[in-house]
Amino acid sequence: MNLNETKKDLNPGFKKELEKSKLRVLTNENDFLVKNLRKAG
Repeated sequence: MNLNETKKDLNPGFKKELEKSKLRVLTNENDFLVKNLRKAG
């Protein structure tokens, strides 16, 4: 599936939700990395 085609079809509210969920995933990954670094350090 082409990502650009998908983006065109999304309504603005859904786009915002998608961005929020991406940010949430990144935040969770960062938290996980920080915890592991603290254990190792």
